[in-house]
Amino acid sequence: MKVVTAIDSMKGSMSSIEANQIITDLFTERGHEVKAIAIADGGEGTVSAVVKNGNGKKVTVPVQALNGKIVNGDFGWFDSKKLAVIESATASGIQYLDGTEKTHPTNTSSYGTGELVLAAVDHGAQTIVIGLGGTGTVDGGLGLLSALGIEFFDHENQLLPANGGSLGEIAHYSAHRLDPRLADITFLIASDVESPLLGPSGAVYMFGQQKGLTKDELSNYERNMKHYQKVVSGTDASFVGDGAAGGLGFAIRVFLKGTIRSGFEFISEQTNLETVIEQADLVITGEGQMDDQSLQGKVPVGIGRIAQKYNVPVIAFVGSFTGDPKRFSEEGVSVIIPIIDHITTLAEAMNEAKSNLHKVASRTLTLLMLMKN
Repeated sequence: MKVVTAIDSMKGSMSSIEANQIITDLFTERGHEVKAIAIADGGEGTVSAVVKNGNGKKVTVPVQALNGKIVNGDFGWFDSKKLAVIESATASGIQYLDGTEKTHPTNTSSYGTGELVLAAVDHGAQTIVIGLGGTGTVDGGLGLLSALGIEFFDHENQLLPANGGSLGEIAHYSAHRLDPRLADITFLIASDVESPLLGPSGAVYMFGQQKGLTKDELSNYERNMKHYQKVVSGTDASFVGDGAAGGLGFAIRVFLKGTIRSGFEFISEQTNLETVIEQADLVITGEGQMDDQSLQGKVPVGIGRIAQKYNVPVIAFVGSFTGDPKRFSEEGVSVIIPIIDHITTLAEAMNEAKSNLHKVASRTLTLLMLMKN
């Protein structure tokens, strides 16, 4: 049996590369041919996936995390193409949120993602791909823009802090200090969601609460985001992907002329994924949490849609699942199998993710062999 394994990273538990290795080892031991593809959709694991698949390298630089602390940030580098791939979650990731006032959206910033952009420019990048999944900020990209040299002022002409709390205070901005090298660079936005900046499926209402906003704060924060959008773009118009990463998509599109595309499709093309799936007998995929947001185009659904064209069955191993299995089946995901088989805490589930995946995948393989016989 020809098997393709392309499991997305499970946040805080294992990378795509580690998950695929577990599947590869199990199936090759039973005599099956396995093709492992490191996969991502623009979120956590994107840099590792593109570097692994494309024989690139990682470049590490110090940057500000969303809470202002200095961390090591990586970007993928492909010298022959002068291509840099940035993962916004590296500096602005949800993993830095701790539930305190310091990491409330009014106090967090995407500044560090802007620092990664500048580091890539310093490295000689001519094309920069920015993955927008897994962030913890809701600052409309104000932090990123500030790092690149754009200054935001209040009605008293005072320079505003580069965080979400400034969104409703902006009277005007200045782009005089914007790094001029950016004008000669092609920017691609690799997004795992299609949300506009505003509205029920936008940056605030769809994702704000998981990043620290309370339900009572949503309407006022949305009002501030709308004010920010009008001041910096001069219009109320919103585009697909503007709301990704708390509005980073909007900032990159407006100021850097970034073109949005599916993060999953970007990696699919890099790896020739569709041709590989067409030749397979079985595809194995998965992610940490599969829910209705996954239907917007995250890895398992993207893979399901490709496999469906060639009548190749798809098994998705997931940390947790909430949703209607029928909707996922209609998208080509044949069966969804949670890897947790006992009552456990979240911390235990994350610590035991690798062993849980191994156990459930082993049982699934045994079942497949019984059916074949």
